Parts: sequence; structure tokens; C-alpha cells
Amino acid sequence: MPAADFSSNEQAVFERVAEVDGLPTKTLPENLDSQYDLDMCVEWINNNSLGKVCLQFPDSLLPDSVEIALRLEKRLNKNVYILGDSSYGSCCVDEVTAQHVNADGIVHFGHACLNPTSRLPVFHILPKQQLDIRLFVAEFKQHFEMEEERILFFYDVSYAHLAECIYNTLRSTYKNFTLTKLNCSSNTRYTDSGDVDSEIFLGRSYKLDAGYNINDYKAIFLGPNGKTLNNLALGMAVESWYHFDGSKIAHFTASDSIWLKRRRYLVEKLKDARVVGIVVATLGIKNYLESIAAVKNVLKRKNKKSYIVCVGKPNPAKLANFPEIDAFVVIACPENLVYDSRDFFKPMLTPFEVEIAFNASRAFSTQYCMDFRHILSTGLNYVPLETSSDSDVSLISGSIRNLTNDESPVNGMGKLVSKSAGTVAIGKGGADYLLNRSWQGLEQKLGQDSVKIAAKGRIGLPMAYENEPLKKET
Repeated sequence: MPAADFSSNEQAVFERVAEVDGLPTKTLPENLDSQYDLDMCVEWINNNSLGKVCLQFPDSLLPDSVEIALRLEKRLNKNVYILGDSSYGSCCVDEVTAQHVNADGIVHFGHACLNPTSRLPVFHILPKQQLDIRLFVAEFKQHFEMEEERILFFYDVSYAHLAECIYNTLRSTYKNFTLTKLNCSSNTRYTDSGDVDSEIFLGRSYKLDAGYNINDYKAIFLGPNGKTLNNLALGMAVESWYHFDGSKIAHFTASDSIWLKRRRYLVEKLKDARVVGIVVATLGIKNYLESIAAVKNVLKRKNKKSYIVCVGKPNPAKLANFPEIDAFVVIACPENLVYDSRDFFKPMLTPFEVEIAFNASRAFSTQYCMDFRHILSTGLNYVPLETSSDSDVSLISGSIRNLTNDESPVNGMGKLVSKSAGTVAIGKGGADYLLNRSWQGLEQKLGQDSVKIAAKGRIGLPMAYENEPLKKET
């Protein structure tokens, strides 16, 4: 859905938005300015001299979207645009849709995955979750009795407005207490540290003390037990993880989860696959093109055919149109729910799992990298590619996999490739591989069908056409 332009004479639209089924009620008008930090929005837009600005909301905040747009238009004396249906996920900045109106910047409201963008400046207005700070501090001191412990403090973006207060309260007791910062521009002071020496992981930046490694630290996460916590715990090799669920601090272990065991099974399915689809589920995250190229290179080195699939938001119905593909590798946001879905007919894997399957130089580890940027040549978890020519046994079928497949994929049709000593074969690639589809669209069959006189079609609703014999008069 393209971006929509709202002007002051469309107040009636605002009233209708709240009537949409399934959406929460609107924020009270007197609370809108403070809840959405409209003063900060106006200041950011003016300081950056932005002409066209797009506003991006998740579905849960759409009831307030029109009123916010109207208030910003009045203060800025210019039109602003509300982004419609997001191209992929609401936590990701939708630069693609914003470019439909040649936007100069985006104000992103709600939960954010904090993936870096490459085209437009972005300002985040993060949600504000309330917390009993005294309860958290008391629970923290009771759980961490050793004041010299080295602790990294992570938090959900909805608690970013409280991070400074919590840090200052605990800092006087715990001298080695380190606060992480959100790597984005937002309405919170403790964001975007700007320190080039800081490590950045899943949108969080932190700096370790000199002479210490990440495994010398414990980590605590303030927020719900969800995707953000799981991704952090899977990817960061700290001594131990804890999280605060609203009432108490609990130990958290991600490596023993059923989800992780299932991922290992899907890696075996990928090893057995002959044709792999690379699903492009983002067009805005920085370095996504480099990730596609890296996955293609690995698959080519392992003599597996690969196709790039771009179908917008992936769902089972769309990907079921490619039955000849044995497995899919999804280039997407780390918080994309496609990795957790069991509805897809074929395995859905991450770029990191491609490395686990085919990169012989990557040692086995209980850590898991959900961000595809971290395994690129400039990433924190980069390992040079080294493929193995040894055969192994499939843990699924029990058959021996010959990892040096004779048949080499080619990029075009009609090319000759070496098959074995003294023989050649015609490469089977490109559109030639898809010619055997059973459905090929509407076709004209001139001269093949007999001529018939036009007749009146059926009338009525699909559930009860007038010419159906079972239709009863009421």
C-alpha cells in the first residue's frame, strides 16, 4: 500500500480509524504530545531541514496515526505522510515505501529492531513501558550479592526512557556495572553513543573494560522473554544470562531450547537439499545485498542450484508456488517470525545456518547468530569460507551424501560444463528448469476450440447462484 497524504480537511478519517475491528482504542488527545514526543519530532525534522517526512506506525498504534499527522502538519506547516502496509515487518524501517513519495526522512514509532538503514535518516520514537524501579533495584541487589561482579545491563527499547535512572541508582554500588546503549537516534539520552570503539550487537552498543572479554561478564535483560532476549542470549557468549520478568530476576538459558534443537534438524535438511531458494525478506537493512551474494557463493561452492525469490512478506501460500525448491534461506530481520513458523512446507533457514552446514572452518558452538550482517567479512562473527570435499552420512535419510556432486550448476542455458573425465553435459539452469510447471497462465487457443454463441452467465452470490438446482426460494 503506498504512502498516504493526510491534510487538515480529512479529520473525518481520524474518527473512522478507531472503528476498525481489532485495533486498540485511541490515546486520549491530551496525552498524545507527551506519549509520542511530538516536540522532539518537530525539532528533529527542523534541525535536519527535511522536506517530505513519512510516519511509520505498527498496527497497534494506527488509531493515533491520523491525529499525530494532523498535529505535526500544523506545527511544521507542511504535509507529512503516513506509511501504509509495511513492506516486511513493522519493527523495521520501511525505506522502500517511503521512497514512493521521495521522502527525505522517516519517523518510526513503536517497537524497533534497530537494524541500520542505508538510504534515509530515521528518528525513533520508542514505546514507554512503566516499571517499579525500586522493586527492580531491590531484586537486583538481592540476586547479585557480589558488588565487584562485571555485569552488562541490556533492556528492551520500551524501557529506554528509564535506563539512565536505573544505571545511576546501581552504579554507586556496582563499580563494574556497564550500561549498554541503543544504536539509534531517538528521544532517549542513552542512545547512539557515537564511540567508534564500542561493539555493536543487535542494535546495542557497549564497551568492555580493558583486558576483559565478553565471557568475563554476566548479562541481565530488562524486558519480556521474547525474540529480543532470545537473539541476544543466543549470540552473546557471556558467563550467564538473567532477565527481569516484572516481579523477579530469573536465570535464562537459550542453548537448551526446543527451538534450537529444531534448527539443528533443519540444518541437516539443508545439507540434503539440491535446490535452494534465497528469499529476500528485506530491502532496507544495510548490507542485505552482500548477504545474498555471500549465500549464493557458498551454495555455488557446494554445487547446489539457487534461485533468488522476492515475494514481499513471505508466507506459506506464496512459497508453496515453488515446489521444486527443497529449502529456503531467508534474508530478513533477526526478529522476523518466519524462523519460528511451522506452517511452511519447506525448511526456512538463516544465512548463519548456511555457514553451519557448509563452512568447514566454522567450529561448532552453542552460540547462534541471527543477524546476517555479523557473518559478513566486516562482521563480529566472520569466519573465512572453507568447503570440505569429504562425504558424510545424512542424519535424516541415513544415506551417504557425496558433497562433491558431479553436476555443476551454471548461470545460463546452453553452456557446457565438465561432468567427469572425458565427458561433457549441458548445464540445466535459468528458466529452463521451470518449464515443466503444470500451470502456465491464460493462453489463447485460436482455432482449437469450437465457436459458441455467447450465453448469459450466472447471477447471484457465489454461495447461491440463481441457476443452482439446490437453491430454494425463501
